[in-house]
Amino acid sequence: MLQDLPRDWFALFGLPVQFELDSALLKQRFCELQARYHPDRYAQASEQERRLAVQVTAFLNEAHSTLRQPRLRARYLLERAGLKFNDERDTLSDTAFLMQQIEWREAIETAEEAAEPLAALEQVTKNLKAELQDLEQHFAQAWQAQAYTEAKTTWLKMRFYERLREDAQSRLERLEDEA
Repeated sequence: MLQDLPRDWFALFGLPVQFELDSALLKQRFCELQARYHPDRYAQASEQERRLAVQVTAFLNEAHSTLRQPRLRARYLLERAGLKFNDERDTLSDTAFLMQQIEWREAIETAEEAAEPLAALEQVTKNLKAELQDLEQHFAQAWQAQAYTEAKTTWLKMRFYERLREDAQSRLERLEDEA
């Protein structure tokens, strides 16, 4: 069962190996595989087959989750290309970019303290999302051109922006709950 599935997650879902993907097709293929290998289908099977069904489901969930999220999909592509990651040491030394991150953090804090914090945080979140989408496009171009070092640098920036967006979004949600 598990041994019959491709180890490559793009092959698993029958998708081309590229950054851009058809999310509807990914979801459809995921649902088809989930239906085929769901542990409930193996309720009357042997203990080993039931255990394998659980492992297959976990494998499918991890593959789907990774490909569904642009930053995780980008990292997976880079790892497939042989790039190594060290989450504790992989940083950026681009001073301008780091200063920009400080400015974004200040914008989040300023928005939270604004006269209309909900509207201000919504705008910051929207702007961060747009920046992240620009980085995703840049990653796709670098990946397509096989400029893997540039793609990895862009991935690192994507990681920063995703964290900023998540911070702004969580502050926004907190304010909405308080309202």
